[in-house]
Amino acid sequence: MSVICWYYDVQPLYDSVLFFRGMALLPWEERRAKVMRFHFEKDRCLCLGAGLLLEHALLQAGASDLSLHCLANGKPVLANEPNIHFNLSHSGRMAVCALSDHPVGVDVETLQKAEPGVINMCFRHDEQEWIRRSDHPDHAFTRLWTRKESYLKLLGTGLSYPLNAFSVLPGAVMPEDVEFTEHEEAGHLICVCTYERETA
Repeated sequence: MSVICWYYDVQPLYDSVLFFRGMALLPWEERRAKVMRFHFEKDRCLCLGAGLLLEHALLQAGASDLSLHCLANGKPVLANEPNIHFNLSHSGRMAVCALSDHPVGVDVETLQKAEPGVINMCFRHDEQEWIRRSDHPDHAFTRLWTRKESYLKLLGTGLSYPLNAFSVLPGAVMPEDVEFTEHEEAGHLICVCTYERETA
């Protein structure tokens, strides 16, 4: 199994010339429409940046047909390239695209404040204690959040699966055999979730 993750700081897209040049390059009319449905410039730039990353990743992977369709759960997939899997995320200034020959989930977040109410509602008791005991609770909170999001995106369930139904602490037993790859870039935490590689 191979996994590649691209990330892109979308700040250049705040330039209107570059923004509309990027829009012209997007091969999906639905994505262009989605970009323009966002009210705020920041969200339009993030959505466009993720789309441009996806196009680049798919071409690098050798995809000959970029036609997309959505599964019943709303997750977009390549219509005619069943061996190419991808997932997108964006937050802050960063758009991220993960690509693999197996299902993959990715999440990116800027550092989030560890709000007690959110911790109690979204995390299991062991995770709550891990965050509270951390020397940097905001970082610990955001790290676990990106793990949960990337895992649910791997499954394709979105937030319909309760966040506190499973623990993503390092070493925790998960409902599925998955592994996380984490990276920090310019104040953004990125987490890629894949099914564990088979061993010979």
